[in-house]
Amino acid sequence: SLPTVELGDSDKLKVGQTVIAIGTPLGEFRTSLTKGVISGLGRGIEAGSGNPFEGTVERLDNVIQTAAAINPGNSGGPLLDSAGLVIGVNVAVAVGAENIGFAIPINVVKSSIDEFKETGEFTRPFLGIQYQMISKQAALANDLPQGAYVGDVVSVSAADKAGIKTDDIVTKFGGADV
Repeated sequence: SLPTVELGDSDKLKVGQTVIAIGTPLGEFRTSLTKGVISGLGRGIEAGSGNPFEGTVERLDNVIQTAAAINPGNSGGPLLDSAGLVIGVNVAVAVGAENIGFAIPINVVKSSIDEFKETGEFTRPFLGIQYQMISKQAALANDLPQGAYVGDVVSVSAADKAGIKTDDIVTKFGGADV
Protein backbone atom coordinates (compact mmCIF):
# COMPACT_ATOMS: atom_id res chain seq x y z
CA SER A 1 0.00 0.00 0.00
CA LEU A 2 3.01 2.31 -0.24
CA PRO A 3 3.00 5.02 -2.91
CA THR A 4 5.13 4.31 -5.97
CA VAL A 5 6.74 6.33 -8.72
CA GLU A 6 6.48 5.60 -12.42
CA LEU A 7 9.59 4.56 -14.31
CA GLY A 8 10.51 6.52 -17.42
CA ASP A 9 12.63 5.64 -20.45
CA SER A 10 16.29 6.61 -20.10
CA ASP A 11 16.94 5.88 -23.79
CA LYS A 12 15.00 9.06 -24.65
CA LEU A 13 17.09 11.45 -22.54
CA LYS A 14 18.72 14.53 -24.05
CA VAL A 15 21.61 16.67 -22.82
CA GLY A 16 20.18 19.90 -21.37
CA GLN A 17 16.97 18.25 -20.17
CA THR A 18 15.81 19.35 -16.69
CA VAL A 19 16.10 16.74 -13.93
CA ILE A 20 15.46 16.53 -10.19
CA ALA A 21 17.53 14.45 -7.75
CA ILE A 22 15.97 13.23 -4.50
CA GLY A 23 18.01 11.98 -1.59
CA THR A 24 19.27 12.41 1.94
CA PRO A 25 22.47 14.45 1.53
CA LEU A 26 25.15 13.65 4.09
CA GLY A 27 22.68 11.20 5.65
CA GLU A 28 21.17 14.14 7.47
CA PHE A 29 18.81 16.22 5.34
CA ARG A 30 15.93 13.86 4.57
CA THR A 31 13.97 14.03 1.32
CA SER A 32 16.01 16.86 -0.18
CA LEU A 33 15.38 17.89 -3.78
CA THR A 34 17.87 19.48 -6.15
CA LYS A 35 17.26 20.60 -9.70
CA GLY A 36 19.67 20.66 -12.62
CA VAL A 37 20.13 19.43 -16.14
CA ILE A 38 21.53 16.37 -17.84
CA SER A 39 25.12 17.36 -18.56
CA GLY A 40 26.19 14.23 -20.41
CA LEU A 41 25.07 10.75 -21.42
CA GLY A 42 27.02 7.52 -21.76
CA ARG A 43 29.77 8.60 -19.36
CA GLY A 44 32.23 6.12 -17.85
CA ILE A 45 33.47 6.74 -14.30
CA GLU A 46 35.44 5.12 -11.49
CA ALA A 47 33.25 5.02 -8.38
CA GLY A 48 34.35 4.20 -4.85
CA SER A 49 36.73 5.44 -2.23
CA GLY A 50 39.83 5.18 -4.41
CA ASN A 51 41.72 4.07 -1.30
CA PRO A 52 42.40 0.31 -1.14
CA PHE A 53 42.22 0.45 2.68
CA GLU A 54 38.75 2.00 2.72
CA GLY A 55 36.91 0.12 0.01
CA THR A 56 36.84 -0.77 -3.62
CA VAL A 57 36.79 1.15 -6.85
CA GLU A 58 34.29 0.07 -9.46
CA ARG A 59 34.03 1.06 -13.11
CA LEU A 60 30.56 2.27 -14.08
CA ASP A 61 29.89 2.70 -17.78
CA ASN A 62 27.03 4.40 -19.60
CA VAL A 63 25.96 6.56 -16.66
CA ILE A 64 24.01 9.81 -16.78
CA GLN A 65 25.97 12.93 -15.78
CA THR A 66 23.85 15.60 -14.12
CA ALA A 67 24.30 19.09 -12.70
CA ALA A 68 21.54 18.40 -10.14
CA ALA A 69 23.44 18.34 -6.84
CA ILE A 70 24.00 14.76 -5.76
CA ASN A 71 25.84 14.51 -2.46
CA PRO A 72 27.09 11.63 -0.33
CA GLY A 73 23.93 10.11 1.14
CA ASN A 74 21.89 10.59 -2.05
CA SER A 75 22.97 7.25 -3.53
CA GLY A 76 19.97 5.09 -4.29
CA GLY A 77 17.65 8.06 -4.62
CA PRO A 78 15.77 8.66 -7.85
CA LEU A 79 16.71 11.03 -10.64
CA LEU A 80 13.43 12.31 -12.09
CA ASP A 81 12.59 14.05 -15.34
CA SER A 82 10.35 17.13 -15.40
CA ALA A 83 7.26 14.90 -15.70
CA GLY A 84 8.16 13.15 -12.42
CA LEU A 85 9.22 9.88 -14.07
CA VAL A 86 12.24 8.06 -12.65
CA ILE A 87 14.94 8.12 -15.33
CA GLY A 88 17.92 7.14 -13.16
CA VAL A 89 19.24 6.06 -9.78
CA ASN A 90 21.76 8.41 -8.13
CA VAL A 91 25.08 6.63 -7.53
CA ALA A 92 28.14 8.89 -7.44
CA VAL A 93 29.63 12.37 -7.38
CA ALA A 94 32.84 13.75 -8.83
CA VAL A 95 35.24 14.43 -5.97
CA GLY A 96 36.67 17.94 -5.94
CA ALA A 97 33.93 19.35 -8.17
CA GLU A 98 30.61 21.02 -7.58
CA ASN A 99 27.37 19.62 -8.99
CA ILE A 100 28.84 16.85 -11.10
CA GLY A 101 26.79 13.80 -10.19
CA PHE A 102 26.06 10.51 -11.86
CA ALA A 103 23.07 8.17 -12.08
CA ILE A 104 22.52 4.69 -13.46
CA PRO A 105 20.00 4.89 -16.34
CA ILE A 106 16.62 3.46 -15.32
CA ASN A 107 16.54 1.13 -18.34
CA VAL A 108 19.60 -0.64 -16.92
CA VAL A 109 17.78 -0.97 -13.60
CA LYS A 110 14.63 -2.26 -15.34
CA SER A 111 16.55 -5.06 -17.05
CA SER A 112 18.11 -6.03 -13.71
CA ILE A 113 14.67 -6.10 -12.07
CA ASP A 114 13.32 -8.27 -14.90
CA GLU A 115 16.28 -10.65 -14.52
CA PHE A 116 15.72 -10.88 -10.78
CA LYS A 117 12.01 -11.64 -11.27
CA GLU A 118 12.92 -14.47 -13.67
CA THR A 119 15.92 -16.02 -11.89
CA GLY A 120 15.89 -14.72 -8.33
CA GLU A 121 19.43 -13.42 -8.89
CA PHE A 122 21.35 -10.47 -10.24
CA THR A 123 24.22 -11.38 -12.53
CA ARG A 124 26.93 -9.03 -13.68
CA PRO A 125 29.55 -9.90 -16.22
CA PHE A 126 33.07 -9.63 -14.82
CA LEU A 127 36.04 -9.71 -17.16
CA GLY A 128 38.63 -9.26 -14.43
CA ILE A 129 40.91 -6.46 -15.61
CA GLN A 130 41.78 -2.95 -14.56
CA TYR A 131 42.28 -0.89 -17.67
CA GLN A 132 42.95 2.57 -19.03
CA MET A 133 41.63 3.55 -22.45
CA ILE A 134 44.25 4.70 -24.95
CA SER A 135 42.78 7.56 -26.99
CA LYS A 136 43.45 7.96 -30.70
CA GLN A 137 45.71 10.94 -29.95
CA ALA A 138 47.71 9.03 -27.31
CA ALA A 139 47.99 5.99 -29.60
CA LEU A 140 49.38 8.11 -32.45
CA ALA A 141 51.76 10.07 -30.20
CA ASN A 142 53.19 6.90 -28.61
CA ASP A 143 53.11 4.55 -31.61
CA LEU A 144 50.62 2.25 -29.87
CA PRO A 145 47.36 0.66 -30.98
CA GLN A 146 44.18 2.37 -29.80
CA GLY A 147 42.35 0.25 -27.21
CA ALA A 148 42.31 -0.69 -23.54
CA TYR A 149 45.68 -0.84 -21.78
CA VAL A 150 45.57 -3.64 -19.17
CA GLY A 151 47.01 -2.39 -15.88
CA ASP A 152 46.17 -5.49 -13.86
CA VAL A 153 44.48 -8.88 -14.26
CA VAL A 154 42.46 -10.50 -11.47
CA SER A 155 43.70 -14.05 -10.93
CA VAL A 156 41.27 -16.85 -11.80
CA SER A 157 39.03 -14.36 -13.66
CA ALA A 158 37.73 -14.79 -17.20
CA ALA A 159 40.54 -12.50 -18.45
CA ASP A 160 43.18 -14.58 -16.64
CA LYS A 161 41.74 -17.82 -18.04
CA ALA A 162 41.74 -16.27 -21.53
CA GLY A 163 45.46 -15.45 -21.22
CA ILE A 164 45.20 -11.66 -20.95
CA LYS A 165 48.30 -10.27 -19.24
CA THR A 166 49.26 -6.99 -17.55
CA ASP A 167 50.57 -4.49 -20.15
CA ASP A 168 48.48 -6.05 -22.95
CA ILE A 169 46.44 -3.70 -25.12
CA VAL A 170 43.00 -5.03 -25.96
CA THR A 171 41.91 -3.71 -29.35
CA LYS A 172 38.90 -5.94 -30.07
CA PHE A 173 36.31 -7.62 -27.87
CA GLY A 174 33.85 -10.09 -29.35
CA GLY A 175 35.02 -9.04 -32.81
CA ALA A 176 34.18 -5.37 -32.23
CA ASP A 177 36.70 -2.55 -31.83
CA VAL A 178 37.16 -1.49 -28.21
